[in-house]
Amino acid sequence: MGLEAESELRVGSDHAHVKALLESRDLIFRGAFRKTLTFADLKDPRVVDDALLFEHEDLSYALALPAGQAARWLKKLTTAPPTLAAKFGIDSDHRAFVTGHVDDAALNEALLDAVTTDPLQAAVSVIIARAPDELSAALAEVTQRLPHAPIWVVYPKGPKSPLPDSAVRTHMHALNLIDTKSSAVSDSLTATRFSLRKAR
Repeated sequence: MGLEAESELRVGSDHAHVKALLESRDLIFRGAFRKTLTFADLKDPRVVDDALLFEHEDLSYALALPAGQAARWLKKLTTAPPTLAAKFGIDSDHRAFVTGHVDDAALNEALLDAVTTDPLQAAVSVIIARAPDELSAALAEVTQRLPHAPIWVVYPKGPKSPLPDSAVRTHMHALNLIDTKSSAVSDSLTATRFSLRKAR
């Protein structure tokens, strides 16, 4: 979840009123000054009073934030985001049962040393699907072999996806599975976690 604030921004000797958005990897300015800065490119981020200060491309930035917020922004800015494996809840002790073809570098790295072929040893299942028929086939296997484990569905993202987000959710909801979390995987893939709907 990102942070946002209507703020006064100083860049060098220039001043502007902006809407500042702090996302998972980027600091975005909208309004009179528009720019997207990647965290990795910001030098010496620090807090002075209620302002977030840093340097970028030889320019000094000072973002005035509401009282008490600057430290929170600095912490988010300087804390490494969780790995994809951590988001999936998998590691060498909490393995995934994987269905589908893994041909994405980021996904392959997340699954490294965290996969099992034994459903009884799996904490979650991961389905990689690029079309509706692939999702249907994988679900037929997974729901039988791991009926109660959370399911991460990894699929192409974007408006031209052959398996759009809405189709994935509709398919899963029909099986009484509800989406509980989502995560970007890479530039081309996204993932959504589904779990059985709890009985009321």
